[in-house]
Amino acid sequence: MRYSEYMKLSTRCAVLKQQIDEEMNLIGQLQEDPEMVSHYAAHKKTGIVYDKRILGEKVDLLNKEIKELEHRLENDSQ
Repeated sequence: MRYSEYMKLSTRCAVLKQQIDEEMNLIGQLQEDPEMVSHYAAHKKTGIVYDKRILGEKVDLLNKEIKELEHRLENDSQ
């Protein structure tokens, strides 16, 4: 693997990890209604309502892409 391609993959991996941190921070800021079982939760400060399933799926997709990139980085660097 060329150095420039390695750096692109490595940078993309770092950006994805940062996005996961941001999503997890957002999820941590959500407040659920204790009287209802729902897939929705409101942000504590803004009141914006989020679908927790969509946020979870986004984190799962980011993790999947990170694993694929790390696999490519490990295998191509050998």
